[in-house]
Amino acid sequence: MNVRLIYNHIEHHAAHSGYDQLAKYVTAKPYTKGHFWRWAEKHRSEWEAELKQVPTDATNWYWGDAIPREVAIAKRMRTLPLRTLFHFFYAENDLRYVSLQQKRLNNKVVASFHQPPEFLDRHVEDKSYIRGLDAAVVMAEFQKDYMEQFLPRERIFCVPHGVDIDHWKPDPGIDRWDIPTFVFVGFWLRDVEMACQTIRRVAELGIEARFRIVTFAERRKYFEDLPQTELLSGIPDEQLLEEYRKAWALFLPLELSTANNVVLEAMSCGTGVVSTRIGGTPEYVSDDAGLLVTPKDIDEAAEAIRTVCDDRDKTEAMGRAARERALVYDWRKMGALQDDCYRKVLKGI
Repeated sequence: MNVRLIYNHIEHHAAHSGYDQLAKYVTAKPYTKGHFWRWAEKHRSEWEAELKQVPTDATNWYWGDAIPREVAIAKRMRTLPLRTLFHFFYAENDLRYVSLQQKRLNNKVVASFHQPPEFLDRHVEDKSYIRGLDAAVVMAEFQKDYMEQFLPRERIFCVPHGVDIDHWKPDPGIDRWDIPTFVFVGFWLRDVEMACQTIRRVAELGIEARFRIVTFAERRKYFEDLPQTELLSGIPDEQLLEEYRKAWALFLPLELSTANNVVLEAMSCGTGVVSTRIGGTPEYVSDDAGLLVTPKDIDEAAEAIRTVCDDRDKTEAMGRAARERALVYDWRKMGALQDDCYRKVLKGI
């Protein structure tokens, strides 16, 4: 198969985190700058006017290398009938223009969508860039209904997010914290208000629990003055691995979700999940691998925390089930699914 991958490693992701890990497990090569990129840079004034008509958005996610890269790929598709499939790993960041091109000879364009429907609705109003795809890849089955507005069902593939099970794994030599301790990681699409209210409620109820919040330095202000809580920022990858392994459970209320790196990494480390029953979370977190609560329900979340604290045997069983569940999402398996998608698209589905 002649497949080229368009992606960047997201800066704040750990070395073994992120969707770009998929590149290691598919029959494909990363797209590299070449003749057509140099052409795009040289003739910038000629294509900038055309790109002004391309749908954009207020988030400013689409910028930098994404623009000349798309122009270069479009030029290549119109010039060389090499039966190449171009897979944009992050459609929301890197795709606006290539899929609008009618003249592709025998080349194909596929893109992966990570953000929930509610986000996509306001991200780019003009969805022509989705309608022009040969296929879309989604992270969770529930996304298919939304994407079906723009593409036939047979051109929408669910290839779940994967996890590096060889890196994010339990270590029998590392014990969990003596006091029931929960780890919270990240900020994007987290229900921070629910998390803070739950932590306060847990303290009010006298539940013996500690919380370790790993987030960006500039986001620490949202978690200040919480009881029984320690804030961590800028920690090395090895410490993040240890945080997962030592926690009694991941505590991660979500506002929206398709797939979540942190959920998969915690489960892969043998740590159960306390999160919200929303979006794709129930697809990834099986009933025995975690406790999913109603969004915004502080009391239910606090009781889930209590359950983990009060029943160490259940907590350990949940952790073992979480590890087994994570094995389903081994990147090697996801790579095989993605290769199958490539073959179908190249054959015309």
